[in-house]
Amino acid sequence: MEITLNEITTRLSQIGYEVQETDTSLIQKELDKIFEFIKISCNLIDISEEFKNVIIERTCGNFLFLLKNYGRFDGIDNLGFVKEILEGDVKVVFDENSVLSNEQRLDKIIDYLMGYGQEIIISKRCICW
Repeated sequence: MEITLNEITTRLSQIGYEVQETDTSLIQKELDKIFEFIKISCNLIDISEEFKNVIIERTCGNFLFLLKNYGRFDGIDNLGFVKEILEGDVKVVFDENSVLSNEQRLDKIIDYLMGYGQEIIISKRCICW
């Protein structure tokens, strides 16, 4: 099975990150790491098609995790959710108390992506004797 960088960059753009030219080598490295992780975790030589989405999601998660820790990620919207709108004198109130901060939202997205498909990986494990 082969996954192209285009599939990864498409998914990253859906999440809200526009891939730069300088990101491709880091994305490729993370993609290779995820392939090896699944091979080792499941004791496989070849990876089947059912792992495709798992690999894409986890590669995106690992990539965004690295960018966040490098301080290079700025693709999160800074606005909170609207709590109240008045039409008379146009008053818009954002619900700041119940909304997560930008960093917390990013952490939730990254955690979801990095943990995606864990049940698939566990169900496909082969015992090594």
